[in-house]
Amino acid sequence: MRSSLPIYILLLGLALGTTKADDNPCQDVGLAGFVCLNCTTLGYCIRDGTGKWETKSMLDCQSEHNFFCSDEGTFGCTWQSQCKVPKRGPFHCQQEGSFPDPYDCRRYHKCSDQSVDSPHICSNGAGYSTLTDSCVLPRESEQCTEEQFSCSRSGQVGGWTADNRYFYVCIDDTESSLYPVMMKCREGYVFNGYSCVPESALKNLDGSLQEEESSKCVDKTRYECPFRTSEIQYCKCVDGEQQVITCPSGFHFDTRIMTCVSERIHQCKDFEVLNCPNVIAKNEYCICIEQQLQIYDCPKGHYFNAENLLCQEE
Repeated sequence: MRSSLPIYILLLGLALGTTKADDNPCQDVGLAGFVCLNCTTLGYCIRDGTGKWETKSMLDCQSEHNFFCSDEGTFGCTWQSQCKVPKRGPFHCQQEGSFPDPYDCRRYHKCSDQSVDSPHICSNGAGYSTLTDSCVLPRESEQCTEEQFSCSRSGQVGGWTADNRYFYVCIDDTESSLYPVMMKCREGYVFNGYSCVPESALKNLDGSLQEEESSKCVDKTRYECPFRTSEIQYCKCVDGEQQVITCPSGFHFDTRIMTCVSERIHQCKDFEVLNCPNVIAKNEYCICIEQQLQIYDCPKGHYFNAENLLCQEE
């Protein structure tokens, strides 16, 4: 028989008023109600008078005796062999549609065409499946028990294992550190490891999806990012992995020639090799073509000698 004592204590605490938690995870959760702030603290999410989310600390658990926070079924501290509270982080809509929460399989997000997020949580205790757009995933499934993304650097790109129509891009936020931004390929396309490609391109003759022989891209190759939202961004293959690159100040990415180009200038001659302004990479240089500076790479193992205006071996 479940005890109602933890809930009673929490409701009493809410009525009397509580102090805010050190941080504000409810800003990421975006739903009113009880929530585990971490393995040992149960909290409550509530909006203040201005519409901003506040995080209230409600109850501390004795983790040294294997009592961990629970915000599912029973709200409070329950005995568990190990803590099951998922890591939390921000979610920002980039496209219209439904997206899984990268941290908690129970949660999902409905994004409007204005990039407004409407967070949801499965009420039946199951996990959300993008394949069926419903709460049918067993809580013992890999998607619910293991982290589904890996972020070690800003610009890192990865596929969503459970559904190859989805992928994520790691963003560096000074407040939240690295976190994944969820994206989806357009209709009829799937993510092959570094870009969105037509689904038919990955099918065998029998109609089944084939696995890529290698998800490695070709070094120094530039791509138009499938999630590109800015004309100054592009994707580039570095050491076999795709990275999101931003053109230097004063340049934009030209998808016709797949490189960063400047606005038209009058100080250069056609096919003149020059030092690129605002470029930090030591292996990049500029060529003047039709009064525009275009950025190019020296061959692998070479750097650009700014004095001789030549690529030389390192």
